[in-house]
Amino acid sequence: MTQTQYEIVATHRWLSLCKGFEGEPFIKSSSGTLVVPITDDGDVLFILEPRRVNGELVLSLPGGGINADEDTAISANRELQEEIGFYANKLDFLATLNPAVRVTDWEVHVYLGRDLVPSKLEGDESYEIQVEKIPLSQFETVIQSGRLMDSTLIAALYLTRSFINRAL
Repeated sequence: MTQTQYEIVATHRWLSLCKGFEGEPFIKSSSGTLVVPITDDGDVLFILEPRRVNGELVLSLPGGGINADEDTAISANRELQEEIGFYANKLDFLATLNPAVRVTDWEVHVYLGRDLVPSKLEGDESYEIQVEKIPLSQFETVIQSGRLMDSTLIAALYLTRSFINRAL
């Protein structure tokens, strides 16, 4: 097998379990977007969603899959509208991340959403999404408390803080 050849073992809607290099398993996921929505007051609008492992509500950020022929920025703003009911008039691309590069093939395009205005689209979640405001200046405290454990979200918050500090 070369680096680009792999065998699909099992599939789900947006991910597959595959055999890759030396027959080792990896997860292939469709590309997605992740948005750090920040208010004019400096609050990040987190969402509370059930963890797929056990249903426990965890802090997350708006995001999701990219529709066919959809630009990543358009996807990011669509997800904002579906999940928290806001549209970002300013949408800044921060980075493309892979949540676990050694064992996944998964691109997450991270954006900063600012100048938020109310705009609601119908979402595809089977549960109600709750929104929780947390000041960007306090996100490290939330990490230390154990409430925020997702490394991709944590990276997105550090990228956001760095972007905002450069703009000042």
